[in-house]
Amino acid sequence: MAMKLAVHQPNYLPWPGYFSKMARCDIFVILDTVQFPRGCSVANRNLIKTPQGSQMLTIPVKRKGLGLQRYADVLVLPGWEKKHLQALRLNYAKAPYFAEIFPRLESLPDREYLWLINYDFIRLVYDLLRLETKLVFLSSFPQFADRDKNERIVALCRHFSADSYLSGTGGAAYHQPETFEKHGLKLEYLDYQPIPYPQLWGNFIPNLSIVDLLFNCGAERTRDLLLKGGQE
Repeated sequence: MAMKLAVHQPNYLPWPGYFSKMARCDIFVILDTVQFPRGCSVANRNLIKTPQGSQMLTIPVKRKGLGLQRYADVLVLPGWEKKHLQALRLNYAKAPYFAEIFPRLESLPDREYLWLINYDFIRLVYDLLRLETKLVFLSSFPQFADRDKNERIVALCRHFSADSYLSGTGGAAYHQPETFEKHGLKLEYLDYQPIPYPQLWGNFIPNLSIVDLLFNCGAERTRDLLLKGGQE
């Protein structure tokens, strides 16, 4: 039976394409032990929609030295939770599915570590969408930690007997197709193309956090759109 594997960092409030990729594979490896980005990234921030347009929600994190630290080691600074929940309440209270989704977000536990905050949200969306993909953590496989990106992916595919690897189009810059070909693995790309859906506050803005899609469309419609969007 064919098996497909994908990997991704545990980002904050990921965009819909993150979950579209998750839904299209059998094994999804959460890269909790890779290096945390030193610059601005979606590791600790993402976009929501407001009457004035998009707004970035950012979790403040503690930086160490030159910023060389793993996702699993990144601590957050206190005081951000109430601000983010208030921003969601102010901008989405009139959304059709706010009353269904917001209490689930509000009940997520307080965490000191960023990757746990991010994973709690990812797992919540996973459950809401009724996904069946197997979620595993890179930290469960320390034997692969020191390999380069391509060799690590190949090793994970071989460990799980996957015969293909699904990447986002952004991964094309660092993939080495010959490495996958040498090991008999198919390298596939998902070019996720968002399907417009009803939003509050004017014209459609694509590629916001999936919270926008959930608040406006609910879990069932979100699942349907994620499975329809994108091209393999």
